[in-house]
Amino acid sequence: MRRLCLAVLLVLVAAVPVPADDDYRRDFNPYYPHRTYAKLITPQWVGEDGVECVVVLAIDDMRGHEKWEKFLRPILERLKKIDGRAPVSIMTCDIDPKQEHLQTWLKEGLSLETHTVDHPCPLLQGGDFAKAKSTYDRCVDQLAEVPNSKPVAFRTPCCDSLNTVSPRFYAEIFNKTTAKGNFLTIDSSVFNLITANDPELPRELVMESDGSERFRKYLPADRTFVNYIEDYPYPYVIGGTCWEFPCVVPSDWSAQHHHKQNASPITLRDWKAAGAVPSRSSISSTMQ
Repeated sequence: MRRLCLAVLLVLVAAVPVPADDDYRRDFNPYYPHRTYAKLITPQWVGEDGVECVVVLAIDDMRGHEKWEKFLRPILERLKKIDGRAPVSIMTCDIDPKQEHLQTWLKEGLSLETHTVDHPCPLLQGGDFAKAKSTYDRCVDQLAEVPNSKPVAFRTPCCDSLNTVSPRFYAEIFNKTTAKGNFLTIDSSVFNLITANDPELPRELVMESDGSERFRKYLPADRTFVNYIEDYPYPYVIGGTCWEFPCVVPSDWSAQHHHKQNASPITLRDWKAAGAVPSRSSISSTMQ
């Protein structure tokens, strides 16, 4: 994630003029973008000849490296054959910064990012703000101690299953430095729902054969879930400091929750459809 995102961020600021009366830089509401909002894209990213889709693969919840190495290894080797490196982001909870295997991953192209030490769901629970900031800060500081690595990104625990994202998090935790002076620049906690409302999108990519929307079925039906925006798979700014890279619907959790099984072929079919959506194909895919 870091290698891709930093290259993008260096050029995004001047990419599209924003109306002078737009207060997005001062507003910590993470849900303001919509289908017709200014698209922050550049020729160096989506729009360049030969670039059809940008995919950021991320996996969450790492504590120790062994299980993640076993699961990711086939994916990493496949990515290296395609791209010569393995650009996967590991959203980490707790790891020994001196673990030697982390250096192996970094040399292969992976990035080590943050996910809180204690994985609270929701993060701001029980009215204990100091506890929430502590689990975030300790994670950022720990990952900052990994040699040859600098964390830049964060994902809120349980953001694909519960409404764990909060404007207060961006205003009072993310957009601040830790006691050790560390800070992040990218968040990936809000989900983007591709809908049939965009008339430019091919119907076969956004609709099922029965006339229902392909991606809306993945919003959890057994709870109130509001942590998503619609038809805006582009980076955007929250509070003047945080770059939000929205994740595609479905995440692996929401897919498993809907299909009641792991690794459904329908999920794979729908992810491919999301990647094929023209000019809407920035995908951050999460594996829990």
